Amino acid sequence: MKDHETIAFIQKEKNKPFSWGVNDCHTLVLKYLDTVWDKDVHKEVFKKYKTKKQAIKYRRDYPESLTDGIIKAGATKLPPKMARMGDLLIKDHKLFQLAHICLGSQIVSVFEGGSTTIFKVVDFTLFDWALRIE
Repeated sequence: MKDHETIAFIQKEKNKPFSWGVNDCHTLVLKYLDTVWDKDVHKEVFKKYKTKKQAIKYRRDYPESLTDGIIKAGATKLPPKMARMGDLLIKDHKLFQLAHICLGSQIVSVFEGGSTTIFKVVDFTLFDWALRIE
């Protein structure tokens, strides 16, 4: 676990405004993987789209899902109720996957029209799965 590194990353990213392809839930999570877990995945999506429509098209044309790419980078898929500090929580939608960083009973994410924010998790079953990087 990399709790201190995760907290430092969140402090640096908190309150950054949402921007498609720059600071959305995918780019935030992939930047987290690069920064804290020493992966090289952020470049796969950074500045590859500028609108929601372009993001959906990019995802549709990309050869693997966000989850598959993160598993390929070394993550293990778990039930969401097993998520702990530093894990990723995924909500699978028809057109794309929403990704969030778990902080125990809270998550960090960024939504359109907002900024990178910490939210309390009221029910882990709202997520489809967790991903743990080790």
